[in-house]
This record gives sequence, structure tokens and C-alpha cells, in this order.
Amino acid sequence: MSNFDKKRNDKVCEIIILLKVIYIILSMVAISSGASKAPTEAKDVIFTPIIFTLILISILGYLSWMATHTKDRIDKKPRLTDLIETIFTLFIFTIVVCSTGIESSGYKLISVFVVLIGAIQFGKNYSIWVATFSSILIFIIDFLISVKNRPIIIGYFLASDEGKQTLSVYFESDLIIISALFVTAFILGMYVDIEREHSKELKNIANRDELTGLYNHRYFQEYLGKAMDNADKNNNEVSLLFMDIDYFKNYNDVNGHQAGDVLLKEIGKILKICVREDDVVARYGGEEFAAILPNTNENDAIKVGEKIRQSIQNTNFRGQENQPDKNITISIGVSSYPTRATSKHQFINTADDALYRAKSFNKNRVESYHSVLDDLCRQIGINEDRIKSLKSLISMINIKDRYTYGHTERVVIYTKWFAQSLNLSEEDQVKIQIASYLHDIGKLEIPEEVLNKKEKLTDEEFQMFRDHPQAGVDLIQNIKPFEAFISLIKHHHERYDGSGYPDRLKGEEIPYLARMLTIADSFDAMTSNRPYNVRRSHEEGILELRANAGTQFDPQLVEEFIKMLEKYKDNF
Repeated sequence: MSNFDKKRNDKVCEIIILLKVIYIILSMVAISSGASKAPTEAKDVIFTPIIFTLILISILGYLSWMATHTKDRIDKKPRLTDLIETIFTLFIFTIVVCSTGIESSGYKLISVFVVLIGAIQFGKNYSIWVATFSSILIFIIDFLISVKNRPIIIGYFLASDEGKQTLSVYFESDLIIISALFVTAFILGMYVDIEREHSKELKNIANRDELTGLYNHRYFQEYLGKAMDNADKNNNEVSLLFMDIDYFKNYNDVNGHQAGDVLLKEIGKILKICVREDDVVARYGGEEFAAILPNTNENDAIKVGEKIRQSIQNTNFRGQENQPDKNITISIGVSSYPTRATSKHQFINTADDALYRAKSFNKNRVESYHSVLDDLCRQIGINEDRIKSLKSLISMINIKDRYTYGHTERVVIYTKWFAQSLNLSEEDQVKIQIASYLHDIGKLEIPEEVLNKKEKLTDEEFQMFRDHPQAGVDLIQNIKPFEAFISLIKHHHERYDGSGYPDRLKGEEIPYLARMLTIADSFDAMTSNRPYNVRRSHEEGILELRANAGTQFDPQLVEEFIKMLEKYKDNF
């Protein structure tokens, strides 16, 4: 519930409680004042100490219950407890009338409070029902009780002329009261219904994306918090899908922005069809979408993501033949709470990281969040605080430069496969993967505008890039568990012919794992999109590796790396 809705409901609740309290106070005053004036037989029946005490206890109990119950019943459909409450308030009305002169009671108009409460709380239909029931009670009093000195069953037809005349007077005045009840119920109830419909429509406009009809970013944030609270309360999971249309900018550039808008609408429709009724799909921004899946674990969320991916891949969209893959596809990242995250911020970040991993590896895929870094660090005994610090540094790189983050993720995968294909020891496999995570950490010292600059770098800016290996060493050199990675980070830009930096090491002077890291780092840099570089294909990247074997790269390791690429080609 938004702050505006909460404030509104609190105000409405205050009005309803105030009306109920006034109604009860007036009723008790009426009953008390009527006690001394009531006929003896009425006193004997109604005002015995036991009955009066029971009435008082009931009213006090009702006031106590009402204080907690009313707040939860604003803008809700009436249920059994609400019906019982209304019957109870009408019962009090009956007691008031019977104790203050019955047909001559001046308190019949008090029933308007019951109608007012019903109208404000539940709208026109409910208040008309209350007005009808109140009118029936008044008619019963007029026709069956007001004939003095006659049995009830005799009724109006056996009453004396004087009784008929008396009844006529009361009946006419009661018609005015009944008319007032129905007018109040109809007009106020209708106004409340209109206000609620208007509020609902405004809320819908505020919560919906105008183009796609999906929920917007604001509602996504609000609902995600609720879903996480419910997961904590019910001890279950909630999953999150982050989705991004592949090569959407290319689609817009080739087909025009109007065609892009149509595509977003069509994708939005597919997303709504693919999720369940209780799931929430939102347009997160631009060509990004998000889906919140309550009471869903990560494995089930991956199935939903795969269903979405296949549905979009198998749909024929206008202009898709102009896309790089001749098709419209979507990349999806999956995370779950509390399994993968402990806070809302972390939950969104893990899903976003999973999405970026999906886009980094050939797109059109579903990737779940998994921190290989956590597993690797634990294997070598790095404590949780150190891991958190390290992940914070990597997150800072991600914020400054998404390319560096995606590049790091891919290099980790390459070095993992590379180390496995060379049958390195488990210790070296872990070591080179952690070094891959850390190799560009020195880029934190490079300004964001320089990191993302598309134009040619100045000499000063180029020097910043040359300095980043040493900057990375400076960041971690005082952290004892990371000492083993310093040489790999420092020398991953050395060249096999000795013309690299920072120390111009040559051949086998360069640490073996650093030579491996250099190949993986350079291959990914060649085959991925960068602000200042045109992406090459894998085949072109392999040719480039061979062309620079013996000068930039260890020639023997180049061939081993190419063999590894062939082995894992289906994973790209």
C-alpha cells in the first residue's frame, strides 16, 4: 500500500470510528434517559440490572473490537463479521427505540448513523441494504407495536379510530425518516463508489506503463518489498526475473522507434501470457522487463524464464530478419530470495548480474545467479568479511563500467575451462579464477568518462589504462589472503616478447598463470563489444591469437587455448 493510500485509509477509518463512537454514545444516553420514562412492563423486561449490565458489557466489548477491526476493513468487500456488526448496531437501534417510547420515540433518526457508516465503509449497495433493513424495523414498530391496548396479531385493522389516527401521525413522520435514510444511502453511497473508482483508476494509471500496459518501475519496487516480506512471514521463497531484449537498439535503428514501440507491446503481451495469475510483470525501463514470482523457488523460476525465452524466440515479429541473429530473442537473469540475497538491494543486483551474464554469453539464454567467487574464496579459506569487501569492489566496477564487469565474468569462465583442459592442480585452478576476478580491479582508479570513452584516448588517458595493473596490486597488497594473486594481476599485460607492461618481462619470466590469463583476457577483449573497439567473431579472434603468438602470447599456450575453445564451442 502506498503512503497516499495509507493516509487516505487512516482518515476514512477515523471518520468511521468517530461515527460509531458517536452512535454508541447517543444510544447509551437514549437508553439511560428512557429508563426512567419507560412503562413499568418495559422496565421489568428491559431494565433489569442483569439485562442492562449485559447490554453495557456488549457495547463496551463492541467498542474494543471495533477499534482494531475497522482499520482492516477499508475498501474491502463486506464479509460475515461486517454483517454481524451491522445487525448488532441495528439491534442497539431497536433497544433505543423500545426504551424511548417505541412508536413515539424521538430517536428513530439515530438509524441514519448506521446508514452513514455502511455507505462510507462499503459503498452504495451495502448502505441501501442497511437503509432497507432499518426501514423494515421502523415499519414493524409502526404497524405491530404502535396500536395501544390491542394484541399484536390484531394489527391495524382492529385498532380504534383514535389508534388509527395516532398511527397515521407516526407513520407519516416515519416516512420522512425512511426517505432520509434512502437518500443518504443512495447519494453518499454513490459518492463513495465514485471516489473509490476514481482512486482505483488513478492508482492504475500511476502503477502502469503507458506503452505496454504492464506495471511500471515504481510499482515493481513497491510490490517486490511486499513479496519479500510475505516470503519472510510464510517461510517460503520469491524469485525474480530480469529480462532484456537482445539487440533492441539495432531493431530501433533499422525499423524505427514506432516499430520498436510495437515490439515492446507484443513482448509485454507474451510475458503476461507466460506467467501465472499471481505473478507481477513490469517494464523495468527501456527494453528491460522484470517479473516477480511469489512462492517460487529458483528452479521453478528458471522454467518460467525458459518458457518466456522460447515463446519469444518462436514468435515471428515484424522486422526480425534485420536482426544479427535473424530473430527477436531475449536474455533472462534469475535470482531468488532469501536463497541468493538477504536484502532488496542485493536481490535486484543478483538478478541484474545474472541477466548481464546471460547477455555476456551469446544472449538468448536464461542464467541463474551464482557467485563462483564465493565458492572459490571459501576453498582457499578467505573469510566472509574479505569476500564481501572484494564483492563490493567488483560491484563498484560494475556501476562504473558494465563492460569491465561482463568482461571479468567471461574471462573467469575462459580461465576455468583453460585450467581444466590443461589438467592444472586444483590449487592453480582456483588461483587463476580468483585472479581473473581481480585482474581489472585497478580500473576503479580510472574515471568513468575515460572508461567509457568512444573517441581516441589521449596519452594521459592511455597511461591510466597502462597503470591499472599496478593500481590493482596497490588495492589488495595489504590483504594477506590475496598475496598469492599479486603477480598474476600485476603481469597480465606483459608480452611474450618483453614489450609489455609494467615490468617488461619476457617469455618464461612471466608467471605461467599470468600468461594463461593474458590470452583469455585478450581473446575476450577482441570478441566482445567495447566503447573503443569493433567486436570480432570467434574465428577472427583465433586468427588474431595465432598472428600474435610468440610476440604478445606464449605460442604453446595459444594452441592449447584454441583447443579448449573448440571443446567448449557449444557453450558460447
